[in-house]
Amino acid sequence: MHSHESKWPLLGIEFDLTDHQITDVTNRLCLKLQKTREELLNQSFDIVLSSASRLYFLSAMQTKLQKGIDCEQVTLYFRSAAGNIMCLCDAICQGGGKVALTMIIADRHLLLERQLMSERDETNSINNELIKRQHELFEQKEEKARLLSQMESVTAELLQTEKLAALGQMAAGIAHEINNPVGYIQSNLNTLSQYAQRLINLIHRASVSDKQKDASDFEFLEADLLSLLNETQEGVQRITQITRSLTQFTRRSGLSDWCDVHQQIDTTLKIMKNELRGKVEIRRQFAELPEVYCDPAQISQVFLNILLNAAQAIDRFGYINIVTELTDDKLIIKIADTGCGMDTETANRALEPFFTTKPEGDGTGLGLSISYSIMRSIGGDLRLSSEHGKGTEVFLSFPASLVLKEGEHGS
Repeated sequence: MHSHESKWPLLGIEFDLTDHQITDVTNRLCLKLQKTREELLNQSFDIVLSSASRLYFLSAMQTKLQKGIDCEQVTLYFRSAAGNIMCLCDAICQGGGKVALTMIIADRHLLLERQLMSERDETNSINNELIKRQHELFEQKEEKARLLSQMESVTAELLQTEKLAALGQMAAGIAHEINNPVGYIQSNLNTLSQYAQRLINLIHRASVSDKQKDASDFEFLEADLLSLLNETQEGVQRITQITRSLTQFTRRSGLSDWCDVHQQIDTTLKIMKNELRGKVEIRRQFAELPEVYCDPAQISQVFLNILLNAAQAIDRFGYINIVTELTDDKLIIKIADTGCGMDTETANRALEPFFTTKPEGDGTGLGLSISYSIMRSIGGDLRLSSEHGKGTEVFLSFPASLVLKEGEHGS
């Protein structure tokens, strides 16, 4: 036991955790308990504890010690001839199923101080946990508000998309209805042109004097009749071209196919002809491009949104420059206008849903946002740069994976 006196400068006892048999004890503890070492060795550790401390040890400490968890600053009462002695104890697992219990005699003041310190630490821990929970709740609240806002934006975007889809269906129906009578007009005009030419040829061959021709102003009637027929033919062809473009533009989305982006741009410009007339000159710099695999209806919508914004940004007269080019990894389209442009703050928010600088009722703020979503959904990108008073340039890029390679065939 003397070897443990240096190891345990305080009161100490060692016992087996399985049967609680005391295997060692310091002389100082023997003196406090008023027992000899021989009276304590090989006895149960339970005999030196008060009944309450024995119950506490069995219920609260033994399970932890069996799991190899030390118990520190535990208050236990030890039995002695002079009465119970209150001690602050540390129970340390020693290996081999043994436990070393070191202790100091505790008075009420020390015990209360230790309890207060322990309660203070516990209070601080609870406060820190409450602060942590409060921060988590605040973050959850912000996330909930963000998700609600996003859901409202998506809902409004879906409503707008449904409206656009309904308008597209209506426009396609109108175009179809127009095509039928236009077909009759075209056929009749062709026949009428043939009849008119035959009548004119007949008059030329007939014995009609120059005086009679002059009296009826025949030369003017001949020229004007053919001119009227030609102009009417051109008008009908224009109606046919418009309805064809409208039908192509309102094609149901969700059907991907190989398409010519130049043709899509030209079709969109035809639809916008009235918007552009008299104030916008289109300048094209088209490179030789392969076809792109995408949804033509969606891509047409992207072009329409961007070109409409460009046209509406031009006050009196200006230019829209459309440049296409092909690099090793992407197909690029640049659409630049000479309109009013945007300041930095406006340009940074231009792709946000529902953000618009137009007067209320003149715009939804969804055009660029929807265009950006469409480009991102196919793996492409949409970026813009703008300078107030000088104009805006929009960059569209299609990934190489969507570009038709030489030797391939669209399906």
